[in-house]
Amino acid sequence: MAEKEIQLRKKREVGDIITDSFAFLKQEIIPISKLFVVYVLPFVVIYSVIQVYVQMNIMGKVDLQDPEMVLANLKPIYLNVFFSSLFALFVQSLLAGTYYTYIDFYVKRGKGNFELHEISQLLFGNSLIALGANLMLFFIVIFGIIMCVVPGIYLANTLSIVLMIVIFERKGIGHALTRSWNLVHTQWWNTFLINLVGIVIIYVVSLFFSIPAMITGITSTFLSLQETGTIEYPTWYWVVLGISSAVSSVLIIVVYTFQAFQYFNLDERTKPIQPPIQNLPE
Repeated sequence: MAEKEIQLRKKREVGDIITDSFAFLKQEIIPISKLFVVYVLPFVVIYSVIQVYVQMNIMGKVDLQDPEMVLANLKPIYLNVFFSSLFALFVQSLLAGTYYTYIDFYVKRGKGNFELHEISQLLFGNSLIALGANLMLFFIVIFGIIMCVVPGIYLANTLSIVLMIVIFERKGIGHALTRSWNLVHTQWWNTFLINLVGIVIIYVVSLFFSIPAMITGITSTFLSLQETGTIEYPTWYWVVLGISSAVSSVLIIVVYTFQAFQYFNLDERTKPIQPPIQNLPE
């Protein structure tokens, strides 16, 4: 039995957006996974290794019995975190570019009316566009957080569908920022709820994978501080930490799906209503 095509261009309530997003992911999991394994997974693995390296490097510079050493190493620690964050943006942009290109073909061509090799031709360009947009959003949100946490949250939510717009409408980052601002303000709180649900899902699943590492970390910290005064973790702790990092990176696709469905919902709601065509008397 052929699967029914899911109409993304449709007005939906919050609950419908969430349920239809999971239905779409379930239905399209095979082609999406093929694209992900070839174009995204290698960089997710590299990112996980970098995350583990940064954590190990930070722990190597921390000696709770020597506060001056900790203060002296703050700059290298911040640099490690900063460059790790930039690579995380790259991975997210690659995932967004790949996934939203697939959605673009799905909406414009219809289910089953395109081949994956057609998508691959656009992935590099769309991922670069997504990276440029992500870098701009990163500094905008950081600026908002520096001013106060609330403006940072406000800007992050208001500009949350920029990536979808910049890839789907192809009119530049400036247009995408303005368009996202205008669309989200028509349903700001609904968009916030949708983004919050996505973030909570990522956090809960990542927490589940992190529980063994957290228990081991707490136990190892307590024992090693008693014995040597330094913090030492077993090798498998870092392996679990890397897996948790990879899972978190992949699960961002749930948020991207929510945002794509919300974009189409807002776009449909803000389209001008065309007056009915009246037949002129003969």
